[in-house]
Amino acid sequence: MSILQQLTDDMKAALRAGEKEKLQVIRMVLSDVKNIDLQPSKPTELQAVEGYYKKLRKGLEEYEKLGKFNEVNALKFEMSVVEKYLPKKLTEAETAALVEAFLAQQAFTEKQSGQATGMFMKAHGTTVDPAVASRLVREQLAGK
Repeated sequence: MSILQQLTDDMKAALRAGEKEKLQVIRMVLSDVKNIDLQPSKPTELQAVEGYYKKLRKGLEEYEKLGKFNEVNALKFEMSVVEKYLPKKLTEAETAALVEAFLAQQAFTEKQSGQATGMFMKAHGTTVDPAVASRLVREQLAGK
């Protein structure tokens, strides 16, 4: 089932159940997915959902810095709804094991951490969180 179809079905279910907050989030994501044809880069449905999630995460970080906890809680709820439409990411421990195995096969220096992260993300892009992977690569290379 495509993401668009899943969003549409979930929107109908939320409407029937009277879940106003969830319905609002689903409608926003659905709007982004439906409007991918209007964007110059022509992202996929998954990329549109990932982009929306990334905006939420950045907003969450900003509100946390400002100490606005009502907004933080609202964004956490939105993120929990949107996460259902994203592929499951590996845990930090699982990512650490992949990074360790990847770096054992490669000969990168600490100064090449960006290059190493790029190659790692090409190999494991959709299954790992880029922020976690980048941090783990830097830590592993610093420890060499």
